[in-house]
Amino acid sequence: MTFKSTVLVISALAALLGSAPSARAEDPRGCDKFKWPVAHDQAALLQAKKPIIESGGSIALEAATTLRLAPLADAHFAMPPERAPKSPADKAAMANASAPAAGVYKISLSEAGWIDVIQDGAFVKSLNVSGALDCPGIRKIVVFKLAAKPFAIEVSGVTAPELSLIVSPE
Repeated sequence: MTFKSTVLVISALAALLGSAPSARAEDPRGCDKFKWPVAHDQAALLQAKKPIIESGGSIALEAATTLRLAPLADAHFAMPPERAPKSPADKAAMANASAPAAGVYKISLSEAGWIDVIQDGAFVKSLNVSGALDCPGIRKIVVFKLAAKPFAIEVSGVTAPELSLIVSPE
């Protein structure tokens, strides 16, 4: 095998490995693997009757909502996601909410995805994140410190056509 063909084989293998499923080998499995208790959020996300909103709609705090996702170009974000989607087929959406008091809030998702929170025209850095596979109804929780004012939640990098989320004070 020549040097050129060896490089081509290695490049092809790297491309195949890079297209592996999004679940990482180090992702824990089971509801008990989250950093915090998830029973409340899990029960809310599993409810059969939840409000359904399109991208750009508003959600109420402490109430699970189903968010319909669209191609990234149709998500109508306030700001482009901080992390570029891994696949052009990934779905995205935005929801608006308001924090009634300054404090720490957690956003729980039913599906894997990237969460950006925008307040006052800037990204809010997450304080903590936890996720686990094989836990019905809940896949990821991200924690943010928010001011007492409106904010936008942008979800991207999702493969499902919709997901459920709940925002709660911690």
